Amino acid sequence: MVSAVDSTYFFRMKRIVICILLVLFAAAAYGQEPRVTARTDSAQYKIGEWILVHVTADLPANVDSLAPAVKDSIGAFEILNVDASRPASGHQEWIFKLTMFDTGNVFIPPVAFSYKHLQDTLQRIAYSNPISLSIVSIPFDPKGDIKDIKPPLDAPWKFEDFLPYLIALLILALAGLGYYYYRKWKKRREEGFVPLRPSVPPGQAALAALRILEDKHLWQQGKVKQYYSEVTEIVRRFIEEQYGVLALESTSDEILAQLLKLPEAQALLKEFRSFFTTADLVKFAKYIPDPDDHEHELRWAYEIVRAMIPTPAVQSEEQEVQSVR
Repeated sequence: MVSAVDSTYFFRMKRIVICILLVLFAAAAYGQEPRVTARTDSAQYKIGEWILVHVTADLPANVDSLAPAVKDSIGAFEILNVDASRPASGHQEWIFKLTMFDTGNVFIPPVAFSYKHLQDTLQRIAYSNPISLSIVSIPFDPKGDIKDIKPPLDAPWKFEDFLPYLIALLILALAGLGYYYYRKWKKRREEGFVPLRPSVPPGQAALAALRILEDKHLWQQGKVKQYYSEVTEIVRRFIEEQYGVLALESTSDEILAQLLKLPEAQALLKEFRSFFTTADLVKFAKYIPDPDDHEHELRWAYEIVRAMIPTPAVQSEEQEVQSVR
């Protein structure tokens, strides 16, 4: 039979073994968690001065990396910047740039870091150690110059910061280049423009074209827009061929501006304006004139052409000038 002393000894040994196993299990579990350590370069800082907190983490094999679980502040300390290094061989480092505008003995609270084990997706939190600091005020000299506590933080420029300005400069350069070549082309075209001199005098050709247009009866067939387009084109062609005015590719206002410089057109400026205005309203504003207006438009065309056909004396003078040239 087992004695009472042996029974008591057996139960004591059993308790000791259980305690040893619990301690070993706790130590193994603790060894599987990251160890985060924080430190500062000094224990005393001036108010508003940058405080660099160096945080290092030793990662176990079952943890890939840690990420700070803080945003803009750590307790009463404002976070200015966080520089992190890449995890390498179970080690990770961060530098937190903090500042504070209160004086006294303070504590930097433990910084929280989130992580996961490779075997599961449960989000875990590891904390760094708290740090005791002393924040002192700056000696003030009433007679001295006022200076900043720290110079402004110089943020580095990136290519993304310059990109909008580069695009704007490129657009301005292209616009300026396009305008330069347009002006150059327009000037060359105006200087090199030589109106063609058909074998039939422009006035006779215009009158013949007006008679043909009249025989087509376009507006009587409902083709009002075509009618006004053709009658204005006949007058434009006559002006360009007879007087060298760029009329076929110009707007009505541009033609009228050129006619102001033409002595032969001074007496007909009112007719020119009414003629082109009515045609523009029909072609671009979908205006439908009365039948009487259709007749007036053709009558104005006849009057303009006939009134601006040079007299034989003027024609002979022009021929003599051209022969001398």
